[in-house]
This record gives sequence, C-alpha cells and structure tokens, in this order.
Amino acid sequence: MESQRPIGHPRRPRRRHRTTVAAIGLLSMLVAVGAAAVPTGLAARVVGAVTGAPATDGPLPACHADSILAARRAPSDWARTLLDPMFRLEPDDEPADLVPVAEAGVRGTGSVRLLVIDDLRAMAGAARAEGVRLSVRSAFRSYADQVRTVESLEGAYGHDWTALSAAAAGHSEHQLGTALDLDGGDDWLAAHAWRYGFVVSYPPDRSPTFTCYKPEPWHVRFVGRDEARAVHESGLSLREWLWIHGGEP
Repeated sequence: MESQRPIGHPRRPRRRHRTTVAAIGLLSMLVAVGAAAVPTGLAARVVGAVTGAPATDGPLPACHADSILAARRAPSDWARTLLDPMFRLEPDDEPADLVPVAEAGVRGTGSVRLLVIDDLRAMAGAARAEGVRLSVRSAFRSYADQVRTVESLEGAYGHDWTALSAAAAGHSEHQLGTALDLDGGDDWLAAHAWRYGFVVSYPPDRSPTFTCYKPEPWHVRFVGRDEARAVHESGLSLREWLWIHGGEP
C-alpha cells in the first residue's frame, strides 16, 4: 500500500502534471510511428498507466476476477493467448477450422482445431503403446456452452467452489479450440504430454496459487512442441509462462 502524501506540499501537483503530460506525449509518439513492435519495459508501463491496460512485464498478478480482453486473441495467436480469471475472449471468438476429435483416432466426442489433430493422434498412439488409452471428455466449448456449464456447476456446488473449478464464460481455454479434458491417463500426461505439444494447464504443484484454478491433471492445451518443451523445462505453469513470454513474436 502506498504511503500517504504530505498535505500542502507545493510542488506535488506540478510534478504530477509534468509526468502526465510526458506520459501522454510518449503514448502519442508510439501511436504516431505505428509502434510496429509491442511496447516493452518503461514504454509498456507508461502505455499501461495512460490507457489502463495491464503491462505484462511486471510481476504475475494475484488471482482475481476481471473482464479484460486478451491482448493476443487472434486465431494465429493460439499458442500465446493468455486466459485466466482476468483475461477473456469475446463471445463470438470461435475458430473456423474445428474438426471432430475422431480425426485423431481417439475415443470421445467434440471438436478441436485442425492444427491439433496430428499431434493429438501421435500422443494418443504413444500412450496406447504404453498401455494407456486416452479418451476425450470435453474439447471445444463455445461461450454459450461455458455459460451453461458454469450455471450448472453453481447450481450444484455454489459460486465459490465453481470459481476455483471452472472458468467464467469467455475466460475458458476450451473456447480456443486447442484445449482438451482427457480421461484415462493423468500420470502419463504429466510425464509425456509436452513431448507432443500439449501442456497441463493446471498442474497440481502450481494450482491454484499460480493458475487460479484447482488442479486439473486431465486438462491439456496444445501450444506446439517447441513451446510445450520450453514450458515443461521452466517448471512454470502455462499462465506464468505466458505472462512472461506471451508478448514475444
């Protein structure tokens, strides 16, 4: 908490005024030149202070509910979109390339983005070779689907339990079309999913403190093999990783 400012200090107002003018000037300059790169460091903090947008080069924020539109939510940002209780998608954000999970030769129903299929097939095949049969419990869920899911859980278990167990509509990774709830191999997924481009989003050792949700060893999100390896080797949860690296090209 900030300490209280001295009352009646004659120079405070003028200094704050100059700082505000400088901040707005820097923001105007960034807009004028097109700001081809995402602002970082001091520039990101100034832009955040002026516009009210969060700057993700600071410390990972504590878990709290908000409704901030995710900065990277385009279909091409599928590996870098940060969704948590703070950041969300729009209700009509929906992938155009959804295909049935059956295309990957796995049991269950639902759809994922086409870009997930090859590695999902490879992962399911590797698991079968070790005696583990994965099946899909849940895949893509639209905004409306998530509204119904949350309402059902709140009716059965209450708001507080649900807030730790299910993302609010717009905040769910399932809306990206790259997240899956898989049955039949929690331990196997923890050890091997990253090899096939999947990350356990809410691992037991980082949840809920850093992920904001209860542990879900069955919930995986596809981020690609290189990204998944980097997350795995970091020891961080995906939320922590994206807070640090999500702004990189």
